[in-house]
Amino acid sequence: MRQTLLLPLLVQLISSVGQLVSATAASGNINGGQLRRIWLQDHCSAGICTDVEIGRNDYVILSHAPIAKQLMLTFLNSSIAKIPHLMFDTFPDLQVLRMENCSLETFEKPQFEGASNLMGLFLGHNRLKDIPKNIFLGADNLATLQLQHNQLKVLHNHSFHALKELKELTLADNQLEQLPLGLFAGLRKLIELSLSGNRLQTLPRGIFDKNLNLTRLNLSRNRFTVFESELLKLQMRLAILDISGNILHELTLNFSKLDLAVAHGCDLRRLTVYGVVNELDLHNNSLTELPHIPQAGNVSGLDLSQNPLGNLQGNPLRRFTALVRLNLSATNTHELPEGLFKKQTQLQILDISSNAIYSLKITLFDNLKSLQYFYFQQNNWNCDFLQLLMSSFVKRRDISFMEDVTAPELVDDYVDGVACWYESDRASKKCDGSSGSSDAAMELSIVRNEIKSFTELIEKKFVKVYRMLDEMKLKL
Repeated sequence: MRQTLLLPLLVQLISSVGQLVSATAASGNINGGQLRRIWLQDHCSAGICTDVEIGRNDYVILSHAPIAKQLMLTFLNSSIAKIPHLMFDTFPDLQVLRMENCSLETFEKPQFEGASNLMGLFLGHNRLKDIPKNIFLGADNLATLQLQHNQLKVLHNHSFHALKELKELTLADNQLEQLPLGLFAGLRKLIELSLSGNRLQTLPRGIFDKNLNLTRLNLSRNRFTVFESELLKLQMRLAILDISGNILHELTLNFSKLDLAVAHGCDLRRLTVYGVVNELDLHNNSLTELPHIPQAGNVSGLDLSQNPLGNLQGNPLRRFTALVRLNLSATNTHELPEGLFKKQTQLQILDISSNAIYSLKITLFDNLKSLQYFYFQQNNWNCDFLQLLMSSFVKRRDISFMEDVTAPELVDDYVDGVACWYESDRASKKCDGSSGSSDAAMELSIVRNEIKSFTELIEKKFVKVYRMLDEMKLKL
């Protein structure tokens, strides 16, 4: 009897709950969020989705049924506070997801369930502040993860847990101040890692010990004052290391072999390199002498531009016998000693531009049998020597060069587009190719160079002022 009375009440209760749920869904409120059906078919074409709006509290249903064979999705002109947790149920075959510059703020657990086909995830230029522990569970085959230009401050030992296939990770331009020791421990296949543009001062020893396949590492634009090669003692495949933009007055690199070491803009004053390095980019530092490299015979590319090296006395290039590219631009050079390039028979590219060189001994270039590109513009060339250089070396060997940008009113003449000046004493202007020039001529060349630099600076300021005036006119 009691069961007979309770049955109608139970049916009525279920009916009331159903009506309440329907009303809640109709009004758009579930758990403080909004039940919104977003039909991506209306926003997407050929894998490009535009004008998609998803709020942080929205509960999103993307489609009635799974959409098969969609391998790539790119969101443009969209504001997506979170990745809908049904994304990979709706697109089970998705391999590449690009949500760059979409105002992404957070992840939802479980975020990547069903994402076993995902291979590339691009989330750069968003507002992410944290990578929760174990958030990538389900993305077992992810190979590329880009998180640059977010607001990441903290990472955990298990932030990248489950990414056993990851080969490329970009964390550049965030706000990271320190990293936990086990952060990269599970990334055994990691090849390329970028941590540039953060606030790192040190790295825990052993942080890369499990990343034996690491080939390219970018630590540029951080706050390192000391770099320890010991951090990478197990990385036998490391080929490219970039530590530029840190303040490293003295630096010692000790690797068995590197293809490229980049350390520009570090205020370097002394550099020692052990092991084999093929290319060194050291521009814009404070070097007054060439780096000490016991195995300098392996160096094929050397960029020393924008360092106060001066005139390079004492034949400092004698051990760099394999040089193919050499940049000595803007090194405060007034002359180059005879025999400087005696050993550089393989040199193909030479840049001595933006110095204050007046003339040289033409025999300086006798051994440059392989030279193809020679940049020597923006110097204080004597016109007669420059004509000799062009006719007896540059044009005779069909070597490529660049024309000058010096204003015509600041020079006496041009030789094939390269600015030059005549000596004040016209009777002695004939040039025999010797480097001997009077002290007065040297002083004159220095003054000319200073006037040229000052004039170029004034011109830049005028250009900036005119641009500001144009902008003000447009606003008015």
